[in-house]
Amino acid sequence: MKEVEMYKPLKKFLKAKGYTVHSEVESIDVMAQKGDEILIVEMKISFNLQLVYQLIERLKITDQVYAYVPLGKGGRWPKSYKKMCALLKRLHCGLMTLDQHTKKNVVVEFEPGPFTARKNYAKKKMALKEFEGRSIDLNRGGSTRELLFTAYKEKAIRVAMYLFEHGPSSTQDIKKNLDIEKTVDILNRNFEFWFERVSRGVYQLTPEFEFFRLKYQKQIKQLWR
Repeated sequence: MKEVEMYKPLKKFLKAKGYTVHSEVESIDVMAQKGDEILIVEMKISFNLQLVYQLIERLKITDQVYAYVPLGKGGRWPKSYKKMCALLKRLHCGLMTLDQHTKKNVVVEFEPGPFTARKNYAKKKMALKEFEGRSIDLNRGGSTRELLFTAYKEKAIRVAMYLFEHGPSSTQDIKKNLDIEKTVDILNRNFEFWFERVSRGVYQLTPEFEFFRLKYQKQIKQLWR
């Protein structure tokens, strides 16, 4: 779909609501007026930063600013659209959509208006738990496709290094010497495949940890002092 195809149904929609509509007014895609009310619509075939920049500029003219984008078949909202909707609301902008299948139905998804951010306390709790569970910073900010040393992985490495230095050991001894509450859970779940049960309550290392230890010697050295 092209932007020019989006204009006709939008103009028809706005005129039905009593607006006088003109396009391409001083670089504004669509400008509409009804009495003293001025409404601005910026059209894009998809959400992008250029659209955001334009909306911010239009807010200098009026509070009634809308983004206008086509909506996929079946009215499905990709994750990227949901995130952009959240951004539009924070900018106090509205959103209109055009049914990409029929190319006729224009819908006001939400109006411009004040935005009150709602805190996600569950996510906050998880982030704080992870933050407080780490003893040192072994990751590189901005890195991708690299192993992440999480709080859980830190604990698993400590358990593994204890077994590396002391040999097969009981969960009771490991927990007592390392003061890690979830020692039994780490050994039983064995997400990394580092641990092997020798007998009831007694574990030893598998060759998998040796491969890991050799690859990440530097990080383990910082963690296991």
